[in-house]
Amino acid sequence: MARLQSSIGLVTGTDIVGTVDQLMAINAQPRDRILAKTEELLGQQQQIASLTASVIGVQLAGDALGSSALFSSKNATSSNEDALSVSTRDEVTNGNHLVRTLRTAATHSVSSAQSFSTFDEALSLAGSLTIKPSGFVDSKVSLSQLNNGLGVEGGSIRLTDRSGASAEVDLSQARTVDDVLQAINDADVGIQATTSGGKIKLIDQTGQSISNLKVEQLGTAETAADLGLHGIDVASSSVDGNDIPLPDGVDSLNGASLSQLGGGNGLGTLTSLDIQTGDGTSASIDVSGATSLNEVIDAINGSGLDVIARINDAGNGLRIRDVSGGPGTFEISSADDTATSLGIAASTTDDIVVGEDLNFQSVTLETKLSELNSGDGVGTGSFTIRDSNGAVGGINLAVSEIETIGDLIDAVNALDIGVEAALNEAGDGVVITDTAGGASSLKITDTGEGKVAASLGLAGTADAGTSLVGSESVTIEITEDDTLESIVEKINESDRYADASVVSNSDGSYSLQIRSKKGGEVGRISVNLDGVDLNLRTNSKGQDALISIATDGGTERFLTSTDGVFEDEISGLNLTVKELSEDPITVNVDDDPDAIVSAVKRFADQYNKLIDKIQEVTFFDAEANEVGLLFGSTETLRIQNGYSRLLTGTVPLSSGDSIRSFSQIGVRMDENGELQVDETKLKAALANDTEAVEQFFNKTNDEDENIGMVGQLKKLADTYAGVDGGMLIRKTQTLSAHIERNDARVESMNDLLESQRERLLKQYYDMEQAIAKLQANTSSIGAIEYIGPVGSE
Repeated sequence: MARLQSSIGLVTGTDIVGTVDQLMAINAQPRDRILAKTEELLGQQQQIASLTASVIGVQLAGDALGSSALFSSKNATSSNEDALSVSTRDEVTNGNHLVRTLRTAATHSVSSAQSFSTFDEALSLAGSLTIKPSGFVDSKVSLSQLNNGLGVEGGSIRLTDRSGASAEVDLSQARTVDDVLQAINDADVGIQATTSGGKIKLIDQTGQSISNLKVEQLGTAETAADLGLHGIDVASSSVDGNDIPLPDGVDSLNGASLSQLGGGNGLGTLTSLDIQTGDGTSASIDVSGATSLNEVIDAINGSGLDVIARINDAGNGLRIRDVSGGPGTFEISSADDTATSLGIAASTTDDIVVGEDLNFQSVTLETKLSELNSGDGVGTGSFTIRDSNGAVGGINLAVSEIETIGDLIDAVNALDIGVEAALNEAGDGVVITDTAGGASSLKITDTGEGKVAASLGLAGTADAGTSLVGSESVTIEITEDDTLESIVEKINESDRYADASVVSNSDGSYSLQIRSKKGGEVGRISVNLDGVDLNLRTNSKGQDALISIATDGGTERFLTSTDGVFEDEISGLNLTVKELSEDPITVNVDDDPDAIVSAVKRFADQYNKLIDKIQEVTFFDAEANEVGLLFGSTETLRIQNGYSRLLTGTVPLSSGDSIRSFSQIGVRMDENGELQVDETKLKAALANDTEAVEQFFNKTNDEDENIGMVGQLKKLADTYAGVDGGMLIRKTQTLSAHIERNDARVESMNDLLESQRERLLKQYYDMEQAIAKLQANTSSIGAIEYIGPVGSE
């Protein structure tokens, strides 16, 4: 059993542990000297690492001066930063650009004119709300698509009406046929422009016959000829221009062709519309010759009735407004189905008739799957189809290389199961019909994480012998229990095309707002209501921003953007439209010396940080008798001398190179060994000969090695901090080896010192015991009494 030992000798009162500690402190002095040296070495190692980082910082700043893009950097300025901001792309050249801001971008948004006192109480409405990203009947034909893709040359024409009045019409800014018609109709001359199939039709409004109806070309452009109006000079109140070749899939110059309505099946035979306004005035309007919806609109507006016809806010049908002010019934009818086919048959005391969706065909056999769903496509996954007999077939878009709606329909019809695929009646998707004659249901299911069937609107089940009808549209069912809040939730849960929210109005009421998820024309949506009276109004129509740009007086180009940000590869400019400007904006692109000056200053700053670091680690303070951790270091001396010689000397270039030293471009070393940059002198050198400055930094030899200042800086940095044998790397390795040896010696000495301590403690405790025994013996001896001889007294 171990004995309890006190740190104080019980016999002698000696502080045993304290005495041993003092003795061990003396014995540990050699170890402590090694520890102190290791601490110093660690500090040196840390400072060497910091010095290495500073050298690398100088190298990186030097490498930046080796960028060819730096010396070709450009600066772009806008004459109207409030309206147009500009920056340069990688490939840009000096030049002057004239930019016209023609239209800002807008995100499609609709809201309910009908407001409600609360947002969380049932509205007692029942019906549906359908959101659709396509099927717009007011699409505009781009001039660039006409004439077999050759477009229409911009220029001006002169129009003369039959009264002899003339006006010049500038069509240089026109981009669509609608722009052309608008420009002619706005001209100060009695001529109305409309379209008839693939022709532009001019109608004299003066009722006179003093002059012929004329069209003349101004200048050398062929604008009139490209528009089919060249050489018109007739003694007639109206004239049709020549046919203009239309792009594939387009049947009308302006707006939707009637043949594209009804899901691509047309509206049947149209005859005439009978319209009676509220003041009792009526007219029969002949629309039998109309080939497009805009021609129907023109016919109604030209009837002499106090009505205004236009495309409805949803963009998918007509809107007719009675502006007669009469209190009677506003009626639109026809002896046959014409009014019904046009979606405007009505008899109402309201003064506005909003037409039904005319189902413009937005999907054809040639439609690419990637174009569906506002350009988001349908993905590249797969889905299965199970017919009513239980037979299953699979469609894999990637494996079967299915790219178009036609490809998809063909692939489905090629399956060995009882189904048939075709375009749906609305012309906005695919319908798959069960033909198996079985008793089970038709089922279409996406496989894995794919959403192809769901994106096509086909995922789901249907009774045997019926169909699953795919569509781009999404329909939200509304019940009498729904509140504004719950309608918003339903729309947002569908997560397609638009986000909904409840808007608080200034009078404390609430309205529904629906906003497209995408900006620009690609994000345009139509919102149709069935049985729900929310009276939706369009707040903003989805449209692209539009600018024109002409470079150095050249041909004007038109650019569009969904968000007002234009990345023009031809000019090499990034342009952002902030607001419209009435005046053209000048954008100048010039060389940007500031970029080079900044790079030179960054290099000087990095070098000066290196010098500061060297001074920090090599200082000598005589008064305090203190020195830096690397005081007297040969490494710091070599670094300082090496850079000083390079930066104050000349680069060994050829005699034909006019700039060979930093001093020639305004960079000098001051009395403290730091670099100072004279910006004025540097900019003057760049203005005088930018190429010479670039050669000073980046001249290469036949082996494509940089032998200029950048190359010399890299060689010097590799000498000091290169991973393969750099001076500072070697120093770090040497210090690490020394530290490791010291650590091993300290560990061994610690073991020895511990043994010595244990031995000393034992010796002291043994001494205490010996003294205790001696004291005990002495006491025993002192207790012995003298005993005399036997018999003595």
